[in-house]
Amino acid sequence: MASAVIPALSVFLCALALILCSSPAEAQADLALDCCLTVSNQSIPKHILLSYHKQVKGDGCSRDAVVFRTRKGIFLCAPPVTEAKWVGQLIKFLDTRLRKCKETKFQGKRCEALKTMSV
Repeated sequence: MASAVIPALSVFLCALALILCSSPAEAQADLALDCCLTVSNQSIPKHILLSYHKQVKGDGCSRDAVVFRTRKGIFLCAPPVTEAKWVGQLIKFLDTRLRKCKETKFQGKRCEALKTMSV
């Protein structure tokens, strides 16, 4: 009976040592952020856009940007609103569309893709 306890205890102690030796800082260092490294100053047609989010320099990325997502799932990097007026217009357009889709409970062709993103 004692011979069965020793191997089990050895495995437990080895596993415990492995867990304690791996630091959370090392684990987080392996996570890669998906950041815009450059932005395009070319205006984006609003009919191809689905949503957006803002990238903030202090959150691990090297620059501020607005990241637009197209209906085909492509992410396009644009300058912040303070640098490009057209970006602000697109954000206002997408915010209005999202608000209208929420009001109609995501009925209609333009709202179907937003339904899964907003839930």
